[in-house]
Amino acid sequence: MSNNVFKVALIGAGSIAHSHAEAYMSLEGVEVPIVADINTSRAQEFITRHGIESWTEDYKEILGMDDIDAVVLCLPNYLHAPIAIEAMRAGKHVLVEKPMATNAKEAQEMIDVRDETGKTLMITMQLRHSENTKAASEFAKDNMGDIYYAKCGYMRRSGIPGWGSWFTRKEEAGGGPCSDIAVHVLDQCLAIMDFPNPVSVTASTYSTFGPEGRGKGGWGYPELDGFFDVEDLASAFIRFDNGATVIMEASWAMHLPDRQWVEVLGTEGGVKIENGELNLYKEEGGRPFNMKPEVKRENITVNTAEHFIECCKTGQKPITSPERGLILIKIFDAVYESSAQNGKQIEL
Repeated sequence: MSNNVFKVALIGAGSIAHSHAEAYMSLEGVEVPIVADINTSRAQEFITRHGIESWTEDYKEILGMDDIDAVVLCLPNYLHAPIAIEAMRAGKHVLVEKPMATNAKEAQEMIDVRDETGKTLMITMQLRHSENTKAASEFAKDNMGDIYYAKCGYMRRSGIPGWGSWFTRKEEAGGGPCSDIAVHVLDQCLAIMDFPNPVSVTASTYSTFGPEGRGKGGWGYPELDGFFDVEDLASAFIRFDNGATVIMEASWAMHLPDRQWVEVLGTEGGVKIENGELNLYKEEGGRPFNMKPEVKRENITVNTAEHFIECCKTGQKPITSPERGLILIKIFDAVYESSAQNGKQIEL
């Protein structure tokens, strides 16, 4: 750190980068002096909007700056692993947007370089920094007994992001709604379950709307001359080594209302988080007892930023660690493999 100021640079000035910039610039003792983006007009608009000093087209310029302590990667998925690895080897701590990488091999390479360099590597999984997730995890630990079954899903009626861009290209995104939105609820679900070890996956995926140019959402930057070769709906059955099972669903486009949920069942209690509302269930005096706890409405992006800075300064392990990010990637790799083999069970 320079003069006790922790300096964070953003690599990528797309839509998601705006919330990161606002979060870090709101923290005491933290500065965001520079952003990198190959799109000149987007970068200039970004620094004007946020009052950032400068920008560069070449992220390597940032990696060469001795006074930059950490970088936040707001990039297409296929760039996460190579630039995170390059940044850590350049002496920078790294926060990388979800998903961690496009496949498990890349994710493991990121972990290996983290171990090699000793730098902090954290994955942005913002739901883990919500009061709902914290309260549900505490309740599960103390009140739910043995957790044996769960369901989670993130379904959008018209939510295909950036049609034709890297979002909808398998080689660049890794996948469709699994990689983009299911990653949030599956991570939240497994956190409440205390991250059991997955052993097998059976899955189906569908591409019904996207190839026809239907179901487009408002996120990302569309490319009309691009293409769509990922799924727009996925369903998976996941088994764990403790006997528990999880059903996961994800969709970018469908003929039903938007819905986001996590439901976790234990022998002594249950948890349900749906569309941001938390409900807890157990027995009291031999009768069903329902609870709706009051939780603080906080800025989870700021919470994420604070946790990342603390991990960088202290060396503590992030709660959204790359090891857990790797577990999610392995599950998604198995989802696509199972679907490609007509629903065959894939052993992990």
